Amino acid sequence: MELTQNYKNAFTEVYEILNLLDEEEYKKIPQNIVSVIENNRNLEYKYEIDRKISLSNLPMLVETKAILFNLFRDYLSTPTQKQKIIEMQREERVIEDKKKRKIYNPDDIFKIKQDKVENILEEKDLVKIKKERFFNKIINKLKKVFGKNKSK
Repeated sequence: MELTQNYKNAFTEVYEILNLLDEEEYKKIPQNIVSVIENNRNLEYKYEIDRKISLSNLPMLVETKAILFNLFRDYLSTPTQKQKIIEMQREERVIEDKKKRKIYNPDDIFKIKQDKVENILEEKDLVKIKKERFFNKIINKLKKVFGKNKSK
Protein backbone atom coordinates (compact mmCIF):
# COMPACT_ATOMS: atom_id res chain seq x y z
CA MET A 1 0.00 0.00 0.00
CA GLU A 2 1.43 3.35 -1.06
CA LEU A 3 1.26 6.00 1.64
CA THR A 4 0.31 9.55 0.79
CA GLN A 5 2.80 12.34 1.40
CA ASN A 6 0.66 13.56 4.32
CA TYR A 7 0.94 10.20 6.08
CA LYS A 8 4.68 10.04 5.48
CA ASN A 9 4.99 13.54 6.95
CA ALA A 10 2.70 12.55 9.82
CA PHE A 11 4.92 9.56 10.59
CA THR A 12 7.87 11.96 10.70
CA GLU A 13 6.03 14.19 13.17
CA VAL A 14 4.97 11.19 15.30
CA TYR A 15 8.52 9.84 15.25
CA GLU A 16 9.90 13.14 16.53
CA ILE A 17 7.23 13.38 19.23
CA LEU A 18 7.80 9.79 20.36
CA ASN A 19 11.50 10.60 20.78
CA LEU A 20 10.48 13.11 23.46
CA LEU A 21 8.91 10.38 25.61
CA ASP A 22 10.82 9.04 28.56
CA GLU A 23 12.14 5.52 28.13
CA GLU A 24 9.45 3.90 30.28
CA GLU A 25 6.62 5.40 28.22
CA TYR A 26 8.41 4.72 24.93
CA LYS A 27 8.78 1.02 25.77
CA LYS A 28 4.99 0.69 26.20
CA ILE A 29 4.61 1.06 22.43
CA PRO A 30 5.32 -2.26 20.67
CA GLN A 31 8.55 -2.28 18.67
CA ASN A 32 6.78 -3.33 15.48
CA ILE A 33 4.60 -0.19 15.68
CA VAL A 34 7.65 2.00 16.24
CA SER A 35 9.34 0.30 13.27
CA VAL A 36 6.37 1.00 10.99
CA ILE A 37 6.48 4.66 12.01
CA GLU A 38 10.24 4.87 11.56
CA ASN A 39 10.31 3.04 8.21
CA ASN A 40 7.44 4.98 6.66
CA ARG A 41 8.40 8.52 7.60
CA ASN A 42 9.48 11.16 5.12
CA LEU A 43 13.21 11.67 5.72
CA GLU A 44 13.19 14.91 3.70
CA TYR A 45 10.46 16.48 5.86
CA LYS A 46 11.83 18.45 8.81
CA TYR A 47 9.65 18.79 11.88
CA GLU A 48 11.07 21.01 14.57
CA ILE A 49 9.63 20.76 18.06
CA ASP A 50 9.82 23.72 20.37
CA ARG A 51 10.01 22.16 23.83
CA LYS A 52 8.62 25.37 25.34
CA ILE A 53 5.26 24.68 23.66
CA SER A 54 2.94 22.05 25.11
CA LEU A 55 2.12 19.04 22.95
CA SER A 56 -1.48 20.14 22.50
CA ASN A 57 -0.33 23.49 21.07
CA LEU A 58 2.29 22.11 18.68
CA PRO A 59 1.47 22.61 15.02
CA MET A 60 0.86 19.17 13.52
CA LEU A 61 -1.01 17.45 10.74
CA VAL A 62 -4.48 16.02 11.32
CA GLU A 63 -3.05 12.59 10.48
CA THR A 64 -0.41 13.06 13.19
CA LYS A 65 -3.08 13.83 15.77
CA ALA A 66 -5.02 10.72 14.76
CA ILE A 67 -1.94 8.49 15.01
CA LEU A 68 -0.97 9.97 18.38
CA PHE A 69 -4.52 9.57 19.66
CA ASN A 70 -4.53 5.88 18.73
CA LEU A 71 -1.08 5.32 20.25
CA PHE A 72 -2.20 6.99 23.47
CA ARG A 73 -5.46 5.04 23.63
CA ASP A 74 -3.91 1.67 22.86
CA TYR A 75 -0.54 1.82 24.66
CA LEU A 76 -0.01 4.84 26.91
CA SER A 77 -3.32 5.40 28.67
CA THR A 78 -4.31 3.92 32.00
CA PRO A 79 -7.10 1.31 31.95
CA THR A 80 -9.53 3.95 33.25
CA GLN A 81 -8.51 6.46 30.58
CA LYS A 82 -8.74 3.80 27.90
CA GLN A 83 -12.24 2.83 29.01
CA LYS A 84 -13.36 6.47 28.99
CA ILE A 85 -11.91 6.98 25.51
CA ILE A 86 -13.61 3.85 24.17
CA GLU A 87 -16.93 4.92 25.71
CA MET A 88 -16.55 8.44 24.26
CA GLN A 89 -15.85 6.98 20.79
CA ARG A 90 -18.86 4.69 21.10
CA GLU A 91 -21.10 7.64 22.01
CA GLU A 92 -19.74 9.66 19.08
CA ARG A 93 -20.48 6.75 16.70
CA VAL A 94 -24.04 6.48 18.03
CA ILE A 95 -24.58 10.22 17.52
CA GLU A 96 -23.10 10.03 14.02
CA ASP A 97 -25.26 7.01 13.17
CA LYS A 98 -28.37 8.87 14.36
CA LYS A 99 -27.48 11.82 12.13
CA LYS A 100 -26.99 9.53 9.15
CA ARG A 101 -30.21 7.67 9.88
CA LYS A 102 -32.08 10.95 10.02
CA ILE A 103 -30.64 12.02 6.66
CA TYR A 104 -30.82 8.62 4.94
CA ASN A 105 -33.73 7.05 6.81
CA PRO A 106 -34.68 3.90 4.88
CA ASP A 107 -38.20 4.01 6.31
CA ASP A 108 -38.81 7.48 4.88
CA ILE A 109 -37.17 6.98 1.50
CA PHE A 110 -40.08 5.00 0.10
CA LYS A 111 -42.63 7.22 1.82
CA ILE A 112 -41.11 10.30 0.18
CA LYS A 113 -41.07 8.59 -3.23
CA GLN A 114 -44.71 7.53 -2.82
CA ASP A 115 -45.70 11.07 -1.82
CA LYS A 116 -43.91 12.44 -4.89
CA VAL A 117 -45.68 9.96 -7.17
CA GLU A 118 -49.05 10.87 -5.67
CA ASN A 119 -48.30 14.59 -6.11
CA ILE A 120 -47.36 14.06 -9.74
CA LEU A 121 -50.55 12.09 -10.37
CA GLU A 122 -52.62 14.84 -8.74
CA GLU A 123 -50.95 17.49 -10.87
CA LYS A 124 -51.71 15.64 -14.11
CA ASP A 125 -55.27 15.56 -15.40
CA LEU A 126 -55.30 11.90 -16.16
CA VAL A 127 -58.42 10.35 -17.62
CA LYS A 128 -59.51 7.33 -15.72
CA ILE A 129 -60.45 4.48 -18.00
CA LYS A 130 -63.25 2.32 -16.84
CA LYS A 131 -62.49 -1.25 -17.78
CA GLU A 132 -65.36 -3.37 -18.86
CA ARG A 133 -65.44 -6.87 -17.48
CA PHE A 134 -65.13 -9.71 -19.96
CA PHE A 135 -68.58 -11.12 -19.23
CA ASN A 136 -70.16 -7.65 -19.58
CA LYS A 137 -68.38 -7.18 -22.91
CA ILE A 138 -69.91 -10.34 -24.29
CA ILE A 139 -73.40 -9.39 -23.11
CA ASN A 140 -73.09 -5.88 -24.58
CA LYS A 141 -71.90 -7.32 -27.91
CA LEU A 142 -74.85 -9.71 -27.97
CA LYS A 143 -77.26 -6.87 -27.18
CA LYS A 144 -75.83 -4.87 -30.06
CA VAL A 145 -76.07 -7.78 -32.49
CA PHE A 146 -79.58 -8.83 -31.46
CA GLY A 147 -80.72 -5.25 -30.97
CA LYS A 148 -79.83 -4.38 -34.57
CA ASN A 149 -81.49 -7.50 -35.93
CA LYS A 150 -84.83 -6.64 -34.25
CA SER A 151 -85.01 -3.25 -35.90
CA LYS A 152 -84.58 -4.74 -39.42
